[in-house]
Order: sequence, then structure tokens, then C-alpha cells
Amino acid sequence: MLLVIFGGLAAAAMLTRGRTRDVGFSHEKPPPARVYVNKAGVAELSALPGIGAKKAEKIIEARRKAPIENLEQLAKVAGGISAANLERMTPFVSFER
Repeated sequence: MLLVIFGGLAAAAMLTRGRTRDVGFSHEKPPPARVYVNKAGVAELSALPGIGAKKAEKIIEARRKAPIENLEQLAKVAGGISAANLERMTPFVSFER
């Protein structure tokens, strides 16, 4: 009897071999994480391309005086960020207050 059951299972497996099911996964990329420049701490700012702990501290100090409005101002208060790194970080930064 066990042999009959096993034979039936093997036949069913052979009939469905190569077939796939749609399980509903999306192929879209999730949106990138946002770093809110005027609210973020050292760890979050340091995660941005071209910004280490020292530049992050400069950014935090500068925004205590006035909010940072755009990428150019961010580069200036950080003490310089390359154009390539500014371009790389663009999708990840927000200047909301």
C-alpha cells in the first residue's frame, strides 16, 4: 500500500514539474531611505556618500544657527562635498524642517 501512495505522489510530481506559480512579488525597487538633513544625527548623516563623522558634526553645528536649505548649502557647511557624492546622495536627502 505504501508503494502505491509513493507511486501516486511521484506521478503527481512529474506532472507538475517545470510549472511555476505567481506568488505576487513586485519587481519594483522600494523607495530609498530618506535622511532629513535638518533633523538627522551623526549616524544618519554619516550614512550619506562623502559625509563622515566630522562633516556630520559640522552640519549639525551649522543647522543650529539656520536650517540647511539645499545641497549646495549642505556642501558648504560640511566643508566640501564632491559633485559626484552630491549627485549620489540626491535621492536620499530631504531638507524639511
